This record gives sequence, C-alpha cells and structure tokens, in this order.
Amino acid sequence: MSSSIAVQKRRMQARRKRRERRNLLVFLLPMLFFIVVFLAFPLLSSAYLSLTDIRANIFESHKFIGLRGYYQTIFKDSFFHTAMRNQTVYAISYFVLTFSVSLFLAILINELKKGVGVLQVIFYLPMIIPLSIVGGIFLWIFSGTGNSFFNLVLARLGLAQTPPVNVYGDPRFALFGLVIARSWKMTGFTLIIFLAGLQGISKEVREAAQIDGANFRQTLFRVVLPMLKPYLLIGVTWILINSMKEFDLPAVVTFGGPGTATLTLYYRAWTLAFEYWEMSRSAQVSFITAILILAISWVFNRIFRPETAQRG
Repeated sequence: MSSSIAVQKRRMQARRKRRERRNLLVFLLPMLFFIVVFLAFPLLSSAYLSLTDIRANIFESHKFIGLRGYYQTIFKDSFFHTAMRNQTVYAISYFVLTFSVSLFLAILINELKKGVGVLQVIFYLPMIIPLSIVGGIFLWIFSGTGNSFFNLVLARLGLAQTPPVNVYGDPRFALFGLVIARSWKMTGFTLIIFLAGLQGISKEVREAAQIDGANFRQTLFRVVLPMLKPYLLIGVTWILINSMKEFDLPAVVTFGGPGTATLTLYYRAWTLAFEYWEMSRSAQVSFITAILILAISWVFNRIFRPETAQRG
C-alpha cells in the first residue's frame, strides 16, 4: 500500500514538473521568437554576408570569399582608413569631454544641499530630444551666418571673424562640432549614473578621511573614486558605445562632409549598403566596428572591474 502511494506521489511530481516546464516554455516563447527572428537570424545572416561578395541583390548568386573581404576592407579601402581615423578622433574627444564634464557636474551637484533633483531633471532633459532635432539645433548654433549663436558669442568676446565661422562647413572643426552636439545630449545620462554612485557613498567615510587630514582632492582620488568604480564602469561603457556607433549626426547634419571630414565607421557602412549597394563590404565594416567596441569594452572592464571596487 505504501509503495503504491509513493509511486503515485512520484507520478504527480513528474506531472507537476512537466506542467511547470510547459508553462515556462509558453511564457518564454515570445521572447525566444524575438531573439531568433530579430537578433540571432540577422546577426548570423550579416556574418555570412560579410564572408561573401554580394553586392546589390542579396538573393543573387554569390561566391564565398571568407576573410579575404575583411583584408581588402582593412588594408585596401582608403575611405575605411579615413573613417577609422575620424572615428578615433571622435571617440577620444567625445569620451574625454563627456566623461570629464559629467563626472565634474556629478561631484559638484553632490556637494549641494538643495536643488539636486531639479538639476538632475534639467541635465537629463536633452536625453529625451531625438538626435535629429539635436542636429538641427546645433546646425543653427554653429551655422556660418553672422546672427548664429556661436558667431554672436564670438562677437561679444571681440573675436568676430570675417566671414563668419561655419563650424560644420570647415573640415578642421566639423567633427568637433558633432562631438559637442552629441556630448550635450548624452552627458545627463552618465551624470545621473555617477551621481547615484556618489550618493551611495557613506558620508561617514569621507568625514573619517577628512579627520585623518585628507583634503578635498585626496578624499576624491583616494576614497571617493575607488568606491565609485562600478558606476564608472557603467558610465564609461555607455560613453564608449555611443562614441563608436555615431551615425545620426553625420547623416543629418554633415552627410559625412565637408569632403570626408565627418565620415564615421557606421556612416561608411550605411553609404556602402544604401548608396553603393556593397552589402558585403557594409557588413564587414559593421562587424569590424562591433569587434572594436567589444575589445575596448573588455579593456575598460579590466580597468574598472566591479569585483575590485570598494563599496560603501
């Protein structure tokens, strides 16, 4: 009798586990469908596309060329070299500007007694503005007319130029104009991340350092920033990804110009695909950019490893 009851219990448990697995699968199916159809399939298709010589029609007959296309793109494509150089200058400038400004503002706001919430909202507001509109705003600010905001400021400072300065029309300044526009939009996000980390650091820790004789600079660099490492990693990764996938502003504001002064890697990939119909070469540039992002992210992850950070 007891053995039959035990067998029945095992059967009920088995049925319950099958039912739980079935219910779990039902709830996971929409997400699995999304991952397979919109992530995995496009990713694998693009990877295969980058190893072929397909041009305009992805359904036409093609030849598998392996990594030879990557070799041609990396070593033979002068436009890719220009885009890589522009992307490097852009990424470094954008990283330095956004990281330093957002960290400085976060430290400054964290020292305030009142108005912290209001300032957070003010600095975050540009994040909700589409990049296309941001591009239009800065196109007016840096336009080459005498009544543009930038030229009016130069005139007020006694630095007016004749003819007026056209930032986006000058190959020397156009790329940095895009850096300023993008940084203005994105600084608020990293500022809030850094501010959240600063507010999570116990005031007692800082007071103890000050009692031991540490000044503000020593407290900042030897106490606060080491404890801020997990938040620095998040902010740095966000800034890095944005610095390497610049497409919107060159497409809206400068169209990669003047000349090739603002030609970035993603904009190069777009022009290859939708202007020259070089689908394989476009995929190659995209994957090279993705690999660069992963490699640099790994380096920063080693520098700002959360497991080595001290938490308050």
